[in-house]
Amino acid sequence: MSVTKNDKLAVILTQHHDLILERWKRKESVLEILKSKKIEADFFIKHFGSRVVDFFIGVLEGQNTAGQCPVISVMLHFFNKRGLTLDEVYVICAGMRNSFVDILLENDIKHSDEIFTITINLFDLNFAGVIKEYLELTFEQNEKNFSQYVEVLELASSDKSIEEKNILQYTSLVTDKIKNTTLDEYFAKDDEQGNNIVFRDDDADDMLEYFNEIPQLLIIAMNETNFRKIEKVANILSKTSSILLHYSPYLDTLAAVMEELAQSLRIYHNAFMEVLQNSEGALLKLFDAISLDMDKYIQRFSVESLAMRNSHHIHNPTTLSIKQIISMFSPEEFEDGEMDFF
Repeated sequence: MSVTKNDKLAVILTQHHDLILERWKRKESVLEILKSKKIEADFFIKHFGSRVVDFFIGVLEGQNTAGQCPVISVMLHFFNKRGLTLDEVYVICAGMRNSFVDILLENDIKHSDEIFTITINLFDLNFAGVIKEYLELTFEQNEKNFSQYVEVLELASSDKSIEEKNILQYTSLVTDKIKNTTLDEYFAKDDEQGNNIVFRDDDADDMLEYFNEIPQLLIIAMNETNFRKIEKVANILSKTSSILLHYSPYLDTLAAVMEELAQSLRIYHNAFMEVLQNSEGALLKLFDAISLDMDKYIQRFSVESLAMRNSHHIHNPTTLSIKQIISMFSPEEFEDGEMDFF
């Protein structure tokens, strides 16, 4: 059986697998981005980098299909959660590409060689998919604000007194004005109550830390089939529920559904793991949405009163997201003999 150029390339990359990863994580531009987003380089390489390289080699061996890497999808959602811009994602992916190129050149494979071209073309095909998916991901997140942004641009373009160089500043100011006017009117303080209930600093710090940790725990749980990480997520949710009950009655509904999710994770952890590993990132998206909601919610009500009129509408979407997660893996009723606690 003849050895194809793809087979030869797969052998080279397999032999230098660890070296590729080491060079990738040590590239200054990559390290700078990871550090700025508080992502440990070793964590990134272990849970994303290594698996992406393995997938790439699998494509060369004919075991995987180019452009359909599930790990990349999870990685992009993680990046989005951490606030990476598209250009930062580009730099990280380019770091992998350049690490591959370094290895090829060191193995006497020149730019003019067909095998070199195969590598670059294959990488660029996957890279195009990465850019497309991240654009869709960020667009979906910002789609709600698009119509408002168009309105701002129309206002700016019709105001002849605005110089072109100030258009971005004007856009920002008008956007803030539209947003703040709407929210301030709807969530105005209830003068009849006169209460001023805000999150204590310690509670706010604890909850922010908890929800920043959940995405990483779930990624490890998914990649390693690690049930202890699921248990830790359940404990975080229970702790958060207890904190929220300190502010009764304003957060009772959110606290209750969060504890319900915690208990469901403890009882039906096998079913949760199966959904986590086979939902193609859908479950992670919901947890990301909850973490983002809680982050904004905690920061807002560290300075504004939980007792303001209609404040309950802010956490209603979070409550619904949590209920949706529960419905994905937990049966409607607990049946005798099926409870299997950690």
